[in-house]
Amino acid sequence: MNMTLLRRILPILLLLISAPLPAMAGDLPYRDQLIREARAKRLWEQRPWQILLHYKKALTGGTVSRISDPNFFLAPTGRTDPEAELSATLAAFFQPEAPDGEHPICRFPARLAWLSEELTIDPARLPAPLCSEQQEQIRTIDARSAVLVFPVGHINSPASMFGHTLIRIDSSSKSNLISYAVNYAADATDSNGFLYAFKGLTGLYKGYYSLMPYYQKVKEYSDLEHRDMWEYRLKLSREEVEKLLLHALELQRIASDYYFLDENCSYNLLFLIEAARPTLHLSDRTGLLVHPTNTIEIAQQSGILEPAVYRPSQGARIVQVASLLDDQGQQAALEVAQDRRTAASVAAMAITEQAKREVLDLAAELVQLRLARKELEQDPYSKLYLKLLAQRSALGTGSEAAYAVTPPAPPDAGHHTSKLGLGGGVRRGDWYGAIHLQPEFHSLLDPDQGYLKGAQIKFFDTRVDYVPETGRPRLRTLHLLDILSTAPRDRFFKPFSWKVAAGWDTEVMQDGRDSLIFRLNSGGGAARRSPLGGIMYGFAEIDVDGGRHLRGTVAAAPGISLGWLEQVTESWKVNLEGSAFCYVVGDERISVKATLAQNFRLAQQQSLSLSMTVGDVSGHTISEHNLLWNFYF
Repeated sequence: MNMTLLRRILPILLLLISAPLPAMAGDLPYRDQLIREARAKRLWEQRPWQILLHYKKALTGGTVSRISDPNFFLAPTGRTDPEAELSATLAAFFQPEAPDGEHPICRFPARLAWLSEELTIDPARLPAPLCSEQQEQIRTIDARSAVLVFPVGHINSPASMFGHTLIRIDSSSKSNLISYAVNYAADATDSNGFLYAFKGLTGLYKGYYSLMPYYQKVKEYSDLEHRDMWEYRLKLSREEVEKLLLHALELQRIASDYYFLDENCSYNLLFLIEAARPTLHLSDRTGLLVHPTNTIEIAQQSGILEPAVYRPSQGARIVQVASLLDDQGQQAALEVAQDRRTAASVAAMAITEQAKREVLDLAAELVQLRLARKELEQDPYSKLYLKLLAQRSALGTGSEAAYAVTPPAPPDAGHHTSKLGLGGGVRRGDWYGAIHLQPEFHSLLDPDQGYLKGAQIKFFDTRVDYVPETGRPRLRTLHLLDILSTAPRDRFFKPFSWKVAAGWDTEVMQDGRDSLIFRLNSGGGAARRSPLGGIMYGFAEIDVDGGRHLRGTVAAAPGISLGWLEQVTESWKVNLEGSAFCYVVGDERISVKATLAQNFRLAQQQSLSLSMTVGDVSGHTISEHNLLWNFYF
């Protein structure tokens, strides 16, 4: 053969040999061979496949995927038949044509990677579809390591009082803000606490997986919602992080039924960590109820987490800097941030040089907050912020060590989310034994370590008393839902406090007898920080009751409640509360009550609660005192 011609065609021959061939009829025997081999090895029973499809044992027997979106399955029975889904997946990989990004090879990269490894699939005998978006995402994300991120709960939002978890995937860049975040969240826009809880408990929300730039989440949680963040780096190799990313890619825009108490943001992210390292069995260690703090504890016990790193929110930074100034300095900073006072005027204030720096630093934080709240457009913000920086620079550097926010107790330092209380008390002179079960989540009096101060959210809170004289138990309370938010207001932040509760309570009727009634209570109000650092709060409320011992079966009353919540020491918490209701519909009761409740933290999972109540209902005086030993589990 002519050597010149050989040199010309050799590169072409090499290119043809190395290029993947399109899927044609000749590849179908190879496809069938792979399916037979997979069946012979019973690959659908292996844990990696079970994880990638989110399969779990069904209560009625068999297997079912926790993902309900039909777009996630290639077999008609794929959600409940792992074998059929595996065979359909292998067959779909040989599908000849599909639009860019829609071929199963593009849609399910984690499945392809695992099956290729198990069956030693020859990539040259698979189609070569266009996967432009996937390839660009993999290149942009540049997965090297992963971090489990916990934004703490937001006291004024029922959708986030539990906290949240997401996974950050870091690249080779030194800045974490250009990393990407994998998130699973409910598609919920309801701000009403009762409606949100009802839909979340009954699975009426859809949850979606998403992959987005991390800075967007930081802005959402830190700047807008004022939520501190805790970051736990995952002890995963780069290869394992790449497996996590591949599974995250195939979960994008995939929906599942979202359940507030178990199949939520935290539970579903465990599958991603398991996809990276299938030997972990994290999702198998959850109970009937799952919350972000539970998943952090499970991950810690598995040894997959490094120590936590605290990232304070912008709101926490503002509170810290403001605490260094008196009222005059705080007001000056606010006026500068609102452009009602010039930054240059701070230099003329009769305060120390350090105080002037603090005023301008606080003003700068507040201007950034106004931008995050969209109170300022970009151009006015830039002009105002540059003036602030120029004036601040003229004052030189000062001591900024006091600006550091002291980290609170991390989420894993808190109590478990279920509580059993055992004890007793005396009511109207009669002794009784008591069992208190709080399945979820945190009450106002529970220890605050790892939880939001001033927040309460409880489901199915139940107390049963046993009175020796009658020889039988009696249901005292059964609260289906009880949410309370006491969000302190100041000159910088002005949230409203609110409460909503529904369930059965034992109350004194107009004739002085105890009666179990159904109650729906809701109210709004305000709270402020106390001089001792606690919370003072007040609510205007509406109380609607139903019961056979009421004069009109249904009764309604306006009312007020006032309270003072104080953390006296690290382990001693006190709440003093008074309330008054005047029934004007269906009954003529006037109910006045005062309660002094205390909680003593004995250990992370134990506490002692003491409550003393005195009340008057239409001239009938009632007193009650009880003591409970609480175990959190």
